[in-house]
Amino acid sequence: MEKTAKVAPFRADFPAARYFTVAQDHFDGSNSNTWQQAYYVNDTFWKPGSTAPIFLCVGGEGPALDGSAVVASVHCNVAVELLPSTGALMFALEHRYYGCHNMSACPVPSFANFSVGLLRFLSSRQALGDVVAFHQYAVAAYGLTAANKWISWGGSYPGMLAGWTRVKFPHLFHGAVASSAPVQAVMDMPGYNDVAAYAYSVADNNVGGSQDCRQAIADGHVTVGQMLATDAGRATLAQMFSLPSAQWLQDPANQLAFAGEGVANFPSQENDPSCDTACCDIASICRVMTNQTVGSPVQRLGAVFQLQKSAQSPAASAADDLPDFWGYQTCTEFGFYQTCEVGSQCFFTQGLATLSSQMAFCSSEFGIPASQVASNIDYTNAYYGGWTPSGSRLLYPNGEVDPWRSQSVAEPLPGVATMFVLGASHHFWTHPSLPTDQPSVVQARQQIRKTVLQWLQE
Repeated sequence: MEKTAKVAPFRADFPAARYFTVAQDHFDGSNSNTWQQAYYVNDTFWKPGSTAPIFLCVGGEGPALDGSAVVASVHCNVAVELLPSTGALMFALEHRYYGCHNMSACPVPSFANFSVGLLRFLSSRQALGDVVAFHQYAVAAYGLTAANKWISWGGSYPGMLAGWTRVKFPHLFHGAVASSAPVQAVMDMPGYNDVAAYAYSVADNNVGGSQDCRQAIADGHVTVGQMLATDAGRATLAQMFSLPSAQWLQDPANQLAFAGEGVANFPSQENDPSCDTACCDIASICRVMTNQTVGSPVQRLGAVFQLQKSAQSPAASAADDLPDFWGYQTCTEFGFYQTCEVGSQCFFTQGLATLSSQMAFCSSEFGIPASQVASNIDYTNAYYGGWTPSGSRLLYPNGEVDPWRSQSVAEPLPGVATMFVLGASHHFWTHPSLPTDQPSVVQARQQIRKTVLQWLQE
């Protein structure tokens, strides 16, 4: 889910991982297998025996968790910044399987002889079981009482989990801040690319888009689609976008890879107005896409691609040869297949990223047919409530230019508050505060702090 997750540079003074013993399967009482789950602690302002709150940063599918999660957190830094004034004790709990870069902290002993059965203990429901087990462990290990109110925090998939801790376990968690949490599972997700296209029309709040920019990107991709249909067009595209050859573009799979999600990188989910490399955000891309001296819309797309290519750092090689954990969860629980269908608002080349192409791996990699994926998604929404979670002291903030907001809670419900952060991308307000942050992001953090402090008085 996290396309480009920001991670605080590792520092030796980050808190080290600690471990506790947790069940391999929370739903099979005959399975006595256990494993060591990693967690992190920031007790800088905590006084043992106090009635101060407990903040839990829920881990998810992003980069491996480390001690930054409780001191310079990508998903939970509003909580970090509340520690001095509240005296809270803060934990971060790593999500099962996503910590298997350290096989000694993995629910299964090895993936050497991989079979899909090795992933059977991976689910959001098992992860919530881990949260409950950790709550039990922490209460005993740190001498906590009912006076220590727990607040859960997270952004993106961890935001989903944070909200669900309050929905499913209101006797354990006093409140939850579920940032950019797409809680409505869905198989075909055209809303993602619809919002991505909308984002490039947003001009204010330091976004820097325009309707002309959005239209130029759409027009350019229409032309790309037309060019893919002819030998001459494919030859021109191969040269313009540094592709292997015109013949390479005859393969539908290569057409999908080239243009299905844009012929260049068009950040919306990860838009950062403070970035400083070529064509790295909406504003800088739109300056190129609205500059008619560059040429036609498709030539402008080529210019964006080449500028981004010149600014690219060498790709880091994968450190771990691990299964596609998040892909598996999309097949067994969530869907979220981002399509660009003909007739949608998607501004990429329509008709390449179809539902069948986006979810084919469920069958080919995991042996899960489309009909079963659909049933899994239906059950997830029935189990958690989707767009209509039932609870209280729940807050769902979402960013205006974040495509995941199409699946999050948009309207307030009884006991459930929402927040719409103008101009903001995917849970940008959960990152450490910087002087370059958009005013709307600063205001969002202030409102979240105010809301949580009010909850703690209830």
